[in-house]
Amino acid sequence: MTARDTHRVPTGVGWTVDRDDGGTRVYVARLPHGPIHVLDGTAALIWLEALRQDPSNLSTRVATAAGVPEEALGDDVTRFVADLVARGLLTT
Repeated sequence: MTARDTHRVPTGVGWTVDRDDGGTRVYVARLPHGPIHVLDGTAALIWLEALRQDPSNLSTRVATAAGVPEEALGDDVTRFVADLVARGLLTT
């Protein structure tokens, strides 16, 4: 991925965010038949950060927001975003 690539939600996918005392959850589904995927914790954080304008430092932003060293995430952020793309929930 280059710095100019951005992730976006493709046509036919719906999503919403729920924030409460239990944390942040993202509900995302291919419409109209689903299934609905519930992303919480770090998964929700990765989703929200992936949709920001600049994807070049995604792992750094996720680590900072989660309060962990970037090394602790390893390649997990990249693999998770690749999985979302493979499922058709995100595109570039």
